[in-house]
Amino acid sequence: MENNIDIGYYNANPEEYQKLVENIHLEYGKIELPAEYSSFVHTDLLRLLIRLARYKFVARLIKKTDNILEIGCGSGLGSIFLSQHCKHLTGIDIKKSEIQDAISINKRKNVDFINVDFFNKEFSNKFDVIVCLDVIEHMPERIGNKLVNKISKLIKQTGMAVIGTPSIYSYEYQGELSKASHIKCYDQKELIEMIEMYFQRTLCFSMNDELVHTGYHKMAWYYFLLAFYPMTKVHYGEKYG
Repeated sequence: MENNIDIGYYNANPEEYQKLVENIHLEYGKIELPAEYSSFVHTDLLRLLIRLARYKFVARLIKKTDNILEIGCGSGLGSIFLSQHCKHLTGIDIKKSEIQDAISINKRKNVDFINVDFFNKEFSNKFDVIVCLDVIEHMPERIGNKLVNKISKLIKQTGMAVIGTPSIYSYEYQGELSKASHIKCYDQKELIEMIEMYFQRTLCFSMNDELVHTGYHKMAWYYFLLAFYPMTKVHYGEKYG
């Protein structure tokens, strides 16, 4: 490699620093950000940081041994983030162009991206964690219910589902792109009722910018719901008779 990387001269060990920087360039090179993230860089970096903060919250909840499915992975930056904290991640999205973007920026071997509709995909295994951020609000409530139902069937009994979605109370402040795509935003209690049809326990968190908290849900911009212990036929019978 031609030594054309300027490392400056304020370094404790210039030779070692030069070698480390060159190795980074050799191994990773440059990537072109997908258009969505490029727009954030040019117009709204705060929004990008808030998006990544959602994934940071999830990253703190998962384990290195987890096999994860992300539904609606989009252009993949969040999936790549989570893959640094788990054993393997499969990211799926219905949008072919976004999966192509995800593949183009991915350099990690423990991530697979698949262009498929979740409802049409058959899975041969269950997952430790299923992540579904910014997806359910793009569906009518009937389809959102179907989404949670199928998620519950793909979670191990010891696993966890993480569902994240904008609050209905933030809707009037959402941007044009969000309003053009969001079909059904929820009150937190609506989501709890839906999720607890298929899971035995739900933990709820609110989010404002990068801050995740347990404060009054109607003042939240975003909700996280963590769902545990998927219902079996026995549990469902006990609950509903």
